Amino acid sequence: MTAPTKHVDPEALRAYRTQVQAQLDIVENEIIPKLRNGQPLGKMPAFGAMQNSDAARTSYETFHSTTWENLQALRESLSGIIDTLTESGDLHEDSDEESATDFEDEL
Repeated sequence: MTAPTKHVDPEALRAYRTQVQAQLDIVENEIIPKLRNGQPLGKMPAFGAMQNSDAARTSYETFHSTTWENLQALRESLSGIIDTLTESGDLHEDSDEESATDFEDEL
């Protein structure tokens, strides 16, 4: 019994890459800018001096920092996926060209 062959669908790779790029664009152009200092989600609320305000401030700072780090990790992951999809598509095209050349050489 022969092992099943794997086929690469370059159109599917391009479509998936487009979807991932759209997600990366949202992260980079819509979400991250809002979390920067001075922007709507980058301003710390005024917790005042009431009881538990220090705890609330610390909790907010931890949340904001964790959110920022997670967004940067997501951004890095999405970029890595795009790079891998691009490389896979390029390798597939190179392989197709080599196969065509080999086939023509045999004729």
